[in-house]
Amino acid sequence: LNTVLGFTDLLKKTAVDAKQMRYLDTVQKSGDYILKLVNDLLDFSKLEAGKIHLERVPFVLYSLIEETALHFKEIHSKKEVELQFDITEDLSKPILSDPFRMRQILTNIIGNAFKFTDKGFVKIIASIEENNTGQKAIIKVVDTGIGIEKEKQELIFKEFTQAENTTEKKYGGYGLGLTISKKLTELLGGDLVLESQKNKGCTFTISLPF
Repeated sequence: LNTVLGFTDLLKKTAVDAKQMRYLDTVQKSGDYILKLVNDLLDFSKLEAGKIHLERVPFVLYSLIEETALHFKEIHSKKEVELQFDITEDLSKPILSDPFRMRQILTNIIGNAFKFTDKGFVKIIASIEENNTGQKAIIKVVDTGIGIEKEKQELIFKEFTQAENTTEKKYGGYGLGLTISKKLTELLGGDLVLESQKNKGCTFTISLPF
C-alpha cells in the first residue's frame, strides 16, 4: 500500500494531463482511506490483544488540541462551520502522558464533529480539574451536527457499528474510530462519554488523568 501511494505521488510529479491527474488524485484518496482502515484494524487488534504499549512523555496538550482542530478546519474549509476554542491557560504547561495516543483520540472525535456538521460550529472546551486523586484534563468537543438518537448512542462505541445504516454511504467511515478512541481513553485511565440529541448536535467529553 505504501508502494502504491509512493508511486502515485511520483506519477503526479511527471507530465500528466488534467484527466490523468484526476485519476491519480482518486487513486491517492482511495489509498489514504485504505491506509487509515488498515492502521485502525491493526490498532483495534492490538487493543483487543492487550498489546498496546503506552508512553509517558511531556507534551503540551493545549498545542495538541489546537493543531488537531485547525487541521480539520482546513480540510472542511468549504463548510459553513466555525471553529471555537475555550481552553484554559493552565493546559499550556507540559503534562506527562502519551501524546501519540492522545492525538489519535482527538483526531477521531474532532474529525467526526466536522464530518457530521454542515453548518454552525465545532467548539472545543478544555480545562484541568483537581480532586483527591490528582489532576485530570477535561476536554469537551461540542458540535451542531446531525446528532444521535438516545437509544442508538451506545452502538457507536461498538466496533464496525454506526448510528444509521446510511451513514457509511453518505459520510464514509467503517465504525472503528470511536471504538478505538473509547478503548484508548480507558487504557490511559480516563473515560469518554457522549451526550446528544437527534438533529441538535453532539458533545463528547474526554476525562484524562495525568
